[in-house]
This record gives sequence, C-alpha cells and structure tokens, in this order.
Amino acid sequence: MRRRIRMAVLPSVAALVLLWYAGASDAQALLATGPDAEVTEDGLHRVDLSVMEAAWVRPDLDLTRYNKILVMPTGVYFRDVPERAFRARRRDSDTAFPVKEENKARLRALFSETFNENLTDEDLYEIQDGVGRDVLMVQGFLIDVISAVPPMSPGSSVSTIRWAWEATIVIEVRDSMSNDLLARAIDRNRGIGPLDAFEIWGHTTQLVRTWSLLLRTRLRQLWELSGG
Repeated sequence: MRRRIRMAVLPSVAALVLLWYAGASDAQALLATGPDAEVTEDGLHRVDLSVMEAAWVRPDLDLTRYNKILVMPTGVYFRDVPERAFRARRRDSDTAFPVKEENKARLRALFSETFNENLTDEDLYEIQDGVGRDVLMVQGFLIDVISAVPPMSPGSSVSTIRWAWEATIVIEVRDSMSNDLLARAIDRNRGIGPLDAFEIWGHTTQLVRTWSLLLRTRLRQLWELSGG
C-alpha cells in the first residue's frame, strides 16, 4: 500500500503542503513508484528526483489541454522570529531577525508584481481574467521567509550583510473549473551576499525577480512533464 504523507497545512493557505522528502524509486521515468512512493493527502504523486527535485503531480497530469492561465493572488508568509536585543559582536552567530511590517508589505507587493510580470511574458499560455474549461489557475507563494538583515539601531556598526532573504518558493496549478490541485513544485533559496547594508532593497528587487522567474521555469517544466 502506498505511503500516504500527512499534510502540513498553513492556516492562511488552505491545502498548501510543504514537503521536502528525500528518495524516490527509479522504476518509472516520471513518477516515483512502489510501496514507499510518496503520495500527498491531496492525491499528488512525487515526481522522480532525476526529473524534478521537488515536485508533486496528479498521475494523469495533462497541462497541454489548457491554453490560458488565470494568475491568482500571490501569498507571502514569514517565519515567526522573536524580538531580541542585537549586539554587533553577535552578528556572525545570528541567522534571522524580525522583519518590520512595512518591509513585509514591501516584499509582498514586489513578489506580486514580479510574479505577474513573468507569467504575462510566458508564451505557452494567454492571460485570462476568468475561469473556463481551457483555463489553468496558477498561484505563487513565498513560505517561511526569513531575513538576516539586523535592525539598524542608532550607533550600529553593521555595514555588510552576509545574506538578506531566504524563502521556500512554491508554485501550484489548478483546474479553474473544479479547483482541483494538479501539480506543485517547491524550491528553497537564499540570496547570497555579502551585501552593503544600505543597498538591501536593490538586491531584494533582483532576488525576488529571480524567484519569480524560477517559478515561471517550474511551470514550463510541469507543462513539458505532462507531454508538452
């Protein structure tokens, strides 16, 4: 009997699963098979690691029958990092700091903008503003976002940051008529420094654009996986 993986559902994102298990069978070219094959509670099967590192799809996936996409609102969810006093001499051991609400809002707006721009440029599909039998709903998420940017308090001597942001990057695709989840791909990525502490947002803009482009690439790979 297939091993059924328990879903880890975020309160704000119904049915979004954060799975990153190692291992897969090589008995089939595309989907892992056998008694230990990974199947999520929403019925998605793990794609063989030799094809995509972290992707889950329906066994009957066929994205070629869709020629339009409806871009859904993005979601950005931050790790709960406790407030703590910052001392410059501790910066090498500190790995994550709380993110101010205004910076959370800024990152959310930036991801929404870049994700939509990248999908608009995708030539596999036309952009649609409503549901239909040939319409695929596509949604992007940044999950468990953390930042290594310390609070800039008066007298702070911090001028270089080793990295700014790290996030789990997720794309999900659904049938627009049934809302059935068809596929999911996941990556974990960190923007590597060193960075000037006063140029964080220039770096952030480029990093988020890179993440959005990666999700566009994952969408194309899922289309190719399904026979495109």
